Amino acid sequence: MASELRVNTLKDASGNNSVATSVVFGGTAKAWADIAAGGASLPDSHNCSSIDDDGTGDYGINLTNAMSSSSHSVIPDVTHDHSSGASSIRVACVTTKQTGSLELKFAYLSSSAVWTQYDIESDGSISVFGDLA
Repeated sequence: MASELRVNTLKDASGNNSVATSVVFGGTAKAWADIAAGGASLPDSHNCSSIDDDGTGDYGINLTNAMSSSSHSVIPDVTHDHSSGASSIRVACVTTKQTGSLELKFAYLSSSAVWTQYDIESDGSISVFGDLA
């Protein structure tokens, strides 16, 4: 038989540092993923079932549990090691958001001021915030 615990506030063991459960539920990432170099896999993730390689610098992340709408917030990030001498600006962009997936593009600004998509050479990541379905 399943049990249920209903609380309004969580506190640490000493009775300090309280936080409302609404903050925990509403303010935590509902999904996140570490994207491996080359975008071939997700070495670590939460609520992400797989990654699709849709072409150079173009990836899709599939969520295990869908979001309640496509208006959730996604924070993309890319790690770039400047020690190799390549100092071009690198960006990660979300191009499409659906309730069960999102599409990402990774690009760099070349010396001739042209944005060029590339397969990430270090790693990237995403965090998804919003309400689960």
